[in-house]
Amino acid sequence: MSTAMRASVTLSLARRSAVAAALAITTLPLNACGASTLQERSKPTITLAQAKKQIDNYLADILAKLPVKPTASSGNFRDMECDANDIGPHGRTQTSRGYDFGDVPSATRAAAVDAFRTLMTERGFQPEADPPNFHHDWIKLKSPTDNFLAVLDGVSDASRNVSLNVSSPCVWPNGTPPA
Repeated sequence: MSTAMRASVTLSLARRSAVAAALAITTLPLNACGASTLQERSKPTITLAQAKKQIDNYLADILAKLPVKPTASSGNFRDMECDANDIGPHGRTQTSRGYDFGDVPSATRAAAVDAFRTLMTERGFQPEADPPNFHHDWIKLKSPTDNFLAVLDGVSDASRNVSLNVSSPCVWPNGTPPA
């Protein structure tokens, strides 16, 4: 292949990658909370209290399987209005809670990654894709049945500090949209 043809193929691949990245970034807001249309986002959901209970259940199950324990007890829930993340109706909230594990040795980190991935995939969670060329220092798994997201961060060999976070999909605080 000539130099000109290689350059053309490389440029074409670069353009396709740029377009794919732009499409991925554009579609992220549409799917941020697990619903793809405004009509779907306007339907009743579980309540914020139910979402927090589900997060605590997921966290308890994960922590029971991990070979490492958190450095401190969990903090408060972090609630955020979903309109900051997507184009849906105002008033929906997303909540999350997590744990920090501090500096985790490589062998223990690898065992934690295996335990996390095994437990969550057994529960039906599936990998959540990031845009192309995004750093992959975490494992993101999402439940297709309830749209909860579990993230184990700090899993690469270059990392030492590991954290765990579980977040809910966007929910109406009382379960139903305002009238």
